[in-house]
Amino acid sequence: MSVPQVQFVESIDDLDTEQWQQVAASAGAPVHYSPAYLRAYQDSPLSPYAAVRYLTAVDAGRIVAVLPCYLDKQGDPYGFLRTVGIPEADGTALLGHNWYCYDTCVPVLATNTDHRDRVLAAMLDALVELGARDNARATGLVNVAEGDPLLGAARRMGWRVAPIVTRFQLPLQGLATYDDYLVTLGPKTRRTIRQYLRRAADAGVTTSVEAPRPDFLRTVCDLTRRTAAKYGSADMYPENAFIDFVMALGDRARVVRVDARERTLAAAVVLLDDLRLHMWVGGTSDATVHSFSPNYLLWATEIRTAIEAGKQWVEGGRSNRPMKERHGMKPLPLYACVAPG
Repeated sequence: MSVPQVQFVESIDDLDTEQWQQVAASAGAPVHYSPAYLRAYQDSPLSPYAAVRYLTAVDAGRIVAVLPCYLDKQGDPYGFLRTVGIPEADGTALLGHNWYCYDTCVPVLATNTDHRDRVLAAMLDALVELGARDNARATGLVNVAEGDPLLGAARRMGWRVAPIVTRFQLPLQGLATYDDYLVTLGPKTRRTIRQYLRRAADAGVTTSVEAPRPDFLRTVCDLTRRTAAKYGSADMYPENAFIDFVMALGDRARVVRVDARERTLAAAVVLLDDLRLHMWVGGTSDATVHSFSPNYLLWATEIRTAIEAGKQWVEGGRSNRPMKERHGMKPLPLYACVAPG
């Protein structure tokens, strides 16, 4: 029975990105694990980090698991870990993935369940060693989905595992058109969306999906910061880093916008991978304009785009439960896994 060997590098330039991508794609990992995303975040981090660690587990001469981790000086910017009794994470913390990824996993190519569990155990052991070497006050994983085998591995190794927040997903399987999707909603929500679509059209409001451009990304960032400010997290989106990061994503990113004749009412950046459209960040200028909600129109355009692109899921991110459940999204609890101190 072989023991996987875990290695790490500190720059994506030293990583075998082809093998990394093969593991991530085969495991169905989200866009946040793609080399394009990792390079964009390394070069233009939205939250500055002290160091990055790209972990790979090697077995029989090939990479069988991958995990990006970041040494952050403020490991708990949202306060999620403090609320579950892990206050030390608010200091220097070595965490995987990063807080902009709401889908932390360890993508694994395993031959069977026993092999998977050995690989996960080796990765967690290596993470503990790195955390000790980096003098991290806390070492662990954040935003791990309920049901992920990673949670069982962490519990077996004595890690603290606690629910921290809820993520929301919209399943699109079997939906061929946007009208098919509307039929799945409650009658009140369906009626409201159709009414808003008519009112927006009558007011000459247009929607579009386009490749990112630096000039318009300034508008997206401004709207995003306004929305994030309501939750005390506007500083998570510094303008220059935001623009550089999104531009570096290439065809992994698209901009969705809602425009009146005179100004932009709402805009968002969505991220794309093989299976999913991610409602990543965005915002609106007004809660209501011309008797409709620009945010509803933005969501309608994002969901329509995902359906037309043949995606299987829309990832709605964390929080804002009422809005997301009205749009048919399903809750998925997320957990933090922190190594014993």
